[in-house]
Amino acid sequence: MVVHRALLWCGAAGSALFLALLLLDDAVKPDYDPLRDAVSEAALGAGGWVQTTNFLLSGLLIAVSAPAVASRVGRWTGALVALVGAGLALAGAFPTDPVPTDAPTWQGAVHNTAGTLSSVALIIACFTAARWRPTPRWRRCSLAVGAAVPLAFAVGALSPDTFGLWQRLTNALGWTWLIVLALRADRQP
Repeated sequence: MVVHRALLWCGAAGSALFLALLLLDDAVKPDYDPLRDAVSEAALGAGGWVQTTNFLLSGLLIAVSAPAVASRVGRWTGALVALVGAGLALAGAFPTDPVPTDAPTWQGAVHNTAGTLSSVALIIACFTAARWRPTPRWRRCSLAVGAAVPLAFAVGALSPDTFGLWQRLTNALGWTWLIVLALRADRQP
């Protein structure tokens, strides 16, 4: 179906856009250290609109791909992809608190909750999609990404001086997996 194909390409484009804008913003944002600072912190201060727009647009593109993922991959994976996109967009709508902060805000709490929801949904989606049209390589890839994302995030949480690097690794793994999922689903008859 042509509509499903277009929706799957929206999901792939949203994931690729997130990575591309994240890396571009890392290179040009003043007073920002991508090795140390969280991706969300790029939305603060001068030029923060770039990362905010990235969260919103990428999240919406990923979320709209969910019905096609549900149809071609499975309803649980589709529902989880919807949560990935919705959580990403919601995280963009509410700015994070600067790190460190002495005065956490409710907006920062919403941002953190939405970001966590998005990340957890992505991890679970890796495991649910591992069962879809199983080939040994697809299963290994999905299971490896599902295990590596929380592991890399945990390493980053224990290494505050390099947290940004570890978070970017989780983003690269997760968003690349979403791109491959969408392209693989697009090839399904």
